[in-house]
Amino acid sequence: MTLTAEWRTNGEHDAVLVVDEANQVREALLANPDVLGEFLTDSSAMHTWRGGHTIEGEKRSPAAWGRLVIARADSGEVLTMDPELFWEGIYVWFRSRGVDYDTGRR
Repeated sequence: MTLTAEWRTNGEHDAVLVVDEANQVREALLANPDVLGEFLTDSSAMHTWRGGHTIEGEKRSPAAWGRLVIARADSGEVLTMDPELFWEGIYVWFRSRGVDYDTGRR
């Protein structure tokens, strides 16, 4: 099964979604620096990511989780990105704390 991962934001909360080839959310992980760091540095293991909650109803649609920041293939390829939302998210989650998304992963 081909999977993609998406970082989405609704202004209050960010999430990393694992999306299947039918464009349905398979897993949803509440964003935090560790989750986002993994998403940004190594998306190859996305098939093992678990959010711990059942995804039902409207939440099966990626759009229900907010605006798309960046989408990646399991190969690591960036499929699409909103540069303004991306750099705003990088600032909020990492640089404002004096670190970068790959700090400690090198």
